[in-house]
Amino acid sequence: MTSWLLDKITKQTVQRIAGIRLLLIAVLSSPLWTHASSDLTAQGAEIFQSRWVIPFLSSGSWGRGPHSNAESCTDCHKPGTNPFHPDKNVDEIQPFVLKIRNYNGTNGHKYYGNEISRFGITGKLAPEGAFILDWQKSKVGPYVIRYPSPQITNLKFGSLESGDALSLRLGRDLNAIGTLDSITASQLQELVNEQKKLGLNGRINYVLNPVTKTKSIGRYGYKASSPSLFDQISKAFRDELGVTSGAYPINPCAAKPDVCSSLNTVGSLEISKDKIIALTTFMRNPKPQNPPEPDKRRSAGEDLFAKIGCNRCHRSDLYAASQYQADTKYDRPLYTDLLIHDMGIGLADGMKEFLAGPQDWRTPPLSGIKKHLNLGGTLLHDGRAQSIQEAILWHDGEAKDVRANYLSLNEDQKLLLEYFIEQL
Repeated sequence: MTSWLLDKITKQTVQRIAGIRLLLIAVLSSPLWTHASSDLTAQGAEIFQSRWVIPFLSSGSWGRGPHSNAESCTDCHKPGTNPFHPDKNVDEIQPFVLKIRNYNGTNGHKYYGNEISRFGITGKLAPEGAFILDWQKSKVGPYVIRYPSPQITNLKFGSLESGDALSLRLGRDLNAIGTLDSITASQLQELVNEQKKLGLNGRINYVLNPVTKTKSIGRYGYKASSPSLFDQISKAFRDELGVTSGAYPINPCAAKPDVCSSLNTVGSLEISKDKIIALTTFMRNPKPQNPPEPDKRRSAGEDLFAKIGCNRCHRSDLYAASQYQADTKYDRPLYTDLLIHDMGIGLADGMKEFLAGPQDWRTPPLSGIKKHLNLGGTLLHDGRAQSIQEAILWHDGEAKDVRANYLSLNEDQKLLLEYFIEQL
């Protein structure tokens, strides 16, 4: 080999290596990169969008049913989720569930389990039922606000008893939700103690961890009834998709157990622990967001946010670190305390979840509200609030004084407050 050719090859090799090195530096410095979890993140993203099918279909991941409310995670969890339009048939849209409990609100219903499932298996097992929404109105000060009342129709496996509890639940955009696991017990107890001094009764919802069989802190769900992201995902697979896992190996099918058993033709768990771990990894890597630019209007809104008392529960000083990048923090504060609070009779759903009673709700994180609303989304557990203002007007119980303080603001101040919340 001539020296000029060798020299050319050497230069090309060096250049190629240098290019690869630069590419690696760019990738590794990306905010989306997590060294140990990049492959899992990609796998989790794929699972999040996967379509799950019943045993008799082949185009998708096998295992859905025999009862279910969706075909994939994306059916319920996407920005702008707004299933409850008064002028639409509720069966035409998907991002919702109708939870049910027995007459004392503590256990799954004897016929219908944890939810009224809208989908069954054609020719094999009927859907559990359907429902329509009867929209009611309530007045707070000069404002008229709405709330949905579900009216169940076409129940297939027995009637409901007086006092059976029903609760509409809205699926939400999950960006940043997976970071909540890193909030420690000591952090939450400190918040409990601090709030007691302010006359509040924020509480930790201690729940049963189905994997460890031990009492754990509840962090996920509208009533903080799941101890971990892993549990929340596993529970959603069971309740929404009818997909079994190690944490929840049995599909609830109390009304027709023999039929359901006969449909389980494989006899094994339908989603593996590894796949759930991949999905948790995907959700623990939030999309990066640039911090908002300094803004006099935002600063004024933030002052009002503190002045009327929003920051007592929607904490600006509570951050959550990624499980895979423990030395870093999410770009923005969570604006939650992860505690359950009595929010008044107006929001009560008749349902108990561990220590959370019918009027108790976990303080929701506020990040991403503007994007959610701009895409047509609604707020609160059942989507009743069509704006930030309506969400505030539904605050009662421990937050009654916050609502009163809000009502005392002039219109310009209300706009400044909403502007600040939209930037979170």
